[in-house]
Amino acid sequence: MGRKRRCSVLLLALFLAGCMKEPVIPLPPPPPKETPPPRATAPGPRLTFEVGPQDQVIGLTQLTRVHGDQTLLDIGRRFHLGYDEMEWANRGVDVWIPGDGREVVLPVAQILPDAPRDGLVANVAARRLFHFLPADASGRKRVVSYPIGIGREAYPTPLGTTRVTRKRAYPDWRVPASVRRAHAERGDPLPAVVPGGPDNPIGTHVLDLGWPTYIIHSTNKPAGTGLRVTHGCLQLYPEDITRLYDEADVGSTVTMVNQPILVGWQDDSLLLEVHPALEEHALTVSAREAQAAVAIRRALAARGRDDADVDWDRVRTYVQAQPGYPLPILRDHPAQDVFLAQAPLYEQPAIRQATQPTPAKDAWYIDLGGYQGENNARKLVAQLRHLGPPVPARHQPYAGRHRVTAGPFDDRQEAERIAHRIRVELGLQGDLRPPDDTGA
Repeated sequence: MGRKRRCSVLLLALFLAGCMKEPVIPLPPPPPKETPPPRATAPGPRLTFEVGPQDQVIGLTQLTRVHGDQTLLDIGRRFHLGYDEMEWANRGVDVWIPGDGREVVLPVAQILPDAPRDGLVANVAARRLFHFLPADASGRKRVVSYPIGIGREAYPTPLGTTRVTRKRAYPDWRVPASVRRAHAERGDPLPAVVPGGPDNPIGTHVLDLGWPTYIIHSTNKPAGTGLRVTHGCLQLYPEDITRLYDEADVGSTVTMVNQPILVGWQDDSLLLEVHPALEEHALTVSAREAQAAVAIRRALAARGRDDADVDWDRVRTYVQAQPGYPLPILRDHPAQDVFLAQAPLYEQPAIRQATQPTPAKDAWYIDLGGYQGENNARKLVAQLRHLGPPVPARHQPYAGRHRVTAGPFDDRQEAERIAHRIRVELGLQGDLRPPDDTGA
């Protein structure tokens, strides 16, 4: 199976994991510099920010370097960023094998959506959930920003306002009929009720909403967080749902908005943040440019300024490229290449690299075939390790190609079960290899 087909099937598997995209023009890469200036360093990205009544932007766009076999998903999860956010901010970088030592963008800066700063506010276009905590004695609020998965095109996340009506830890999941049908069609049937626990598709903690059948939950397939993966619910990383569960009160307001184009001031810099529109709300490029122009002029008028200082060519470039993080648009402020060259670099602490499973003569394996080029094999191994639960896999040279095997597994029954998962979720047909099979 070709690389393009395998990637699209994986995304489909992530889309069906609980309860594609408009073509974009990538931003040009920064020009190479023979002698780069000294790089400012910064502390790691945060989840929590102080925010005053007039603040419109939180966070700081940063860079980091890829370590070893890290994927963009690994880096994103480490810094509380979702799949789409990392992909948008790093156009042209392979999600699965970005490359050891490569600098990648951490899109931690965000323009707050135009919505009441109370309770929970989700901007589905940006794949972010903002939890506004009560003000302290000085009147300043804190906001916690989480990446979220949202409803697929066939099951869009509703917009509007509701409330948290109940909180449940380790809940059983009564599977909606639509979800059961979807899984049955894939040959992966679900029972009517899935017991609570870490393997439950809705995760370990749930916030029920005033809208029947819609919840805020976690997942047993975290690689899908940040994508359009659910049947309309909001999905968080397992480590994020526990904090939200503890801090969000029953009765909290929940506001859902769809704002793919955001404009905001940070000190004296006017920033534009553009995300791809949801498919069901897609606009032409000219319509998006007009929408951005209206928002920009409104922000300028609020400070008594006109649009003479705006670099409209830059605006058009960003509207088309849709990088998903705020960029300066005034003429006397840096363009994208200079902005990123000046961005602080966060050096990740040392991490333990993924290791290939040790072969065992008494174990079962699944042979997933040989691939031309080591990178193709590495990509498949990375995809297998990001399924939920992860599938152990390794690659090795074999007869002039790079062979991928999943395993080891204790017995034939386990190997057959995993082979079925791989077939359902990735569309790959594997061959079982019994113990002592020289092909394993």
